Amino acid sequence: MTPSEFPQHERLTRVLNIYRSAMRRHIAAQWRAKHGDAWFDEVQSYLTEHQQQEIRSTRETLEVQRANGEAALSQEEENEFLLDIATFLEATKSRSDLFGRVLTERETTDKMYAVYQLRNRWAHPPLRDLHKAEVDGAVAYCASILDGFDPAAAEAVRSVANDDPHSPHSDLLLERLDQLRDAIESRSLPTDQLSGMLGQLLESHRHMVEQDGAPTETDDIVAELRALRAEVAASRTRLGDWWRKREQETLALLDRLTGVNRP
Repeated sequence: MTPSEFPQHERLTRVLNIYRSAMRRHIAAQWRAKHGDAWFDEVQSYLTEHQQQEIRSTRETLEVQRANGEAALSQEEENEFLLDIATFLEATKSRSDLFGRVLTERETTDKMYAVYQLRNRWAHPPLRDLHKAEVDGAVAYCASILDGFDPAAAEAVRSVANDDPHSPHSDLLLERLDQLRDAIESRSLPTDQLSGMLGQLLESHRHMVEQDGAPTETDDIVAELRALRAEVAASRTRLGDWWRKREQETLALLDRLTGVNRP
């Protein structure tokens, strides 16, 4: 099987799918038990105007799909579907009568908000993968939230933590690459310091591969280094001059890591 280009983004997708489904079921069940058939109207009264507008827009889309024979949700299923990660906090934080301390204490609401923020990054992914530490944090937060009312879903979330193709070394290098790219783009550091950062990255990468003997786990880093090399080498700066002086050594390293034999 070909390795995914964005394995951490895919891990987070699985985590959020489990979290979303369990939270939808629980929130809907608690509100329905209190307010009967009018439960969703009651939920909406706690949502922001923007969230209510999003719900109206989604309903209109579902109605068009239904008219075209593309949707087959019942009204209750549709109401539950319209509960999403963006609305979970508003639907729970002020209703201790429905959720007790399970979803309303400050520690839990902070975790729910953190998951919502990461969900926004997940929905608008950058050109590079998410960091492992971010996804591990989402695993921990989602599992902790779900522990209070759905232990099976919490365990399903935790199982995602065991399905991780990245080594901690490679994730650390990706973080350093991000820092270096940001510094280059913002011109926030002296050229000599940027050169030193880039040299350290290459040495760290070389050491990781020689120590771990697992070049297949470093494809994303190689791609980043190649892209960064092209960007820096094309620049008319002292950093670009430094790179060009190291070009043969850099190419040899990258080619060795990717199994390319250059004549």
